Amino acid sequence: MTAEPARDAIGTYELPNGVRVSCADETEARILWAEIDGDTPYAEAIAGVGADEVVLDVGAHIGLASLCFTERAPASRIIAFEPAAATFSCLERNFAEHVPNGTALKLAVAAKNGEQEFVYHPYVSSKSTLHTDETDEDLNLEAYLDNAGFDEQARPLVREMHNVRTIETVEVVTLSSVLDEHRIERVGLLKIDVERAELEVLEGLREDLWPRIRRVLAEVHDREGRLGAVVAKLAGHGYDVRVRQAPAFAGGSVYIVLATRDQDS
Repeated sequence: MTAEPARDAIGTYELPNGVRVSCADETEARILWAEIDGDTPYAEAIAGVGADEVVLDVGAHIGLASLCFTERAPASRIIAFEPAAATFSCLERNFAEHVPNGTALKLAVAAKNGEQEFVYHPYVSSKSTLHTDETDEDLNLEAYLDNAGFDEQARPLVREMHNVRTIETVEVVTLSSVLDEHRIERVGLLKIDVERAELEVLEGLREDLWPRIRRVLAEVHDREGRLGAVVAKLAGHGYDVRVRQAPAFAGGSVYIVLATRDQDS
């Protein structure tokens, strides 16, 4: 069996909490929701975010993290960013139906404003990225397959599906331009999940704007010293930084970084 190239059909999946979301793949939505819901870093990060604070969801995918955030901080405004056309269609629907205080923007976030090539994975859209690295992708896929106990016979097709990709040209903005354009004074949580472009997101924030960001939750791929660089940047701006790795990615490069300021302690 061979994986066919593109598939942009939108389906739906009912989350365990009864909310039905738009998605391109039910299995991917189920796996992602399990990483987000419950006693997770996402729940810890959003706890205590107030009505006067904005949540920025960078790399929102179909919006599952934003659904978690709006469930726990319903009065907070959420602005979500997703550049891939097919994925954004799902995000836009989910925001219209489930995130009343939300705005979905078809944009990528990085170090400079402009346009960039974006690698889209139609069968595993959550792995789409501005910053491709096949070695890292293979490492994390094999770690996930091992930790999830995938049958050896199923692995070749899974690998093939992960390798299907197309290229899109997407609009890119910086965090600085977002805060300026939307006149955002207080960011209760900046969530980042951008598949190896996380440092570029942080580099797009001017020094004078860092005090506006109270918490940062970032998925970081530790390649070429990236984890250390992200931790150093956050610590250098006065955050208490904690790093953990989910069991599903043991042996891989993916870590979760939660950065909070003293007043959150």
